[in-house]
Amino acid sequence: MPARRRTRTAPDASAAPSRGPGGTARSGDLGLRCARLERLVRRLAESRAAARAELAAARDRLRTVGDDFVTAFEAIDARTDAAVAAAELRGVLCGDLDMESMLTVATEHLLARFRPANSAIWLCNGRGDHALAAYGANDVRRAEAEASLGILARETCPLLGTEAVATEFERALDAVTVPPPGGGVLAGRRAIMAPMVHRGERYGALMVFQDEDSAWPPNAAQTLASIAALLGEHIDRISRIVVRRAGEWPRTDSD
Repeated sequence: MPARRRTRTAPDASAAPSRGPGGTARSGDLGLRCARLERLVRRLAESRAAARAELAAARDRLRTVGDDFVTAFEAIDARTDAAVAAAELRGVLCGDLDMESMLTVATEHLLARFRPANSAIWLCNGRGDHALAAYGANDVRRAEAEASLGILARETCPLLGTEAVATEFERALDAVTVPPPGGGVLAGRRAIMAPMVHRGERYGALMVFQDEDSAWPPNAAQTLASIAALLGEHIDRISRIVVRRAGEWPRTDSD
C-alpha cells in the first residue's frame, strides 16, 4: 500500500497578528505624548518649588516687619513710661527751690516707681567728688548701706559720664572694683544707676537696687534715666536762682 505523503499547508493569514499601516506612527505619537507629559510634570514641580520658596520668603519678610513693629512699639512704650515718670516728678517739684525738700520728694518718687527697691541720690561738687545726699529704704536701712554707698560714690559715680543714660548691673557687685567685706548690701542684688546731668554737666547720680529675685518694673532703666535728667535740670535751675539771689549773675561769654 503506497505511503501517504504529508503536505504542509501555508499558515492561515487571518490568524497572524495584524498591524495597521499606521502602527509605527501611532507608537511615535505615544512617545511624544509621554515626553510632553514628563516636561509638564517637571515644570509643575519647578513651579511648585518656586512658589514654596516665594511663600517662605514672604513669610520671612512678614515676620521681620512684625518684629520691627514690636521693637518700635516697645521703644515708644519705654519712652512714654519715662516721660510720664518725669512729668509726674516735674509737677511735684514745680516751683520748689529748696534742695532738701527736692531730694526728699525725689527719693519718695523713686521708691514708689521702683518698688520693691532701695534708692540713693548722690550730689557732686565742682571737683567731681560725690557724696550721699538722700536715701530711701525699702529693706535696707541707711546705716547698713552707708559703707557700700560710699564705695559707689568714690568708684562708680564719677564714671557715669554726662549723658542721660542708665547703666544696669545684674550683679550689683559688678558696679564696684573692691566690694566691702562680705559684699555689703550689694551682695545678692541687682542695681540701676544713672547720672543727674543737664547741658553736659553732671550734678550727681541716682541708684536703685533690689534683691536679685525681684523683678524691675517695665522700662526701669529708661525711667531712671529720665528722672535723673529731670533732677539734673532742677538742680541747675536752683543753682542759678540761688546765685542770682546773692547778686552774682552768671557770667556770659560777652562779659
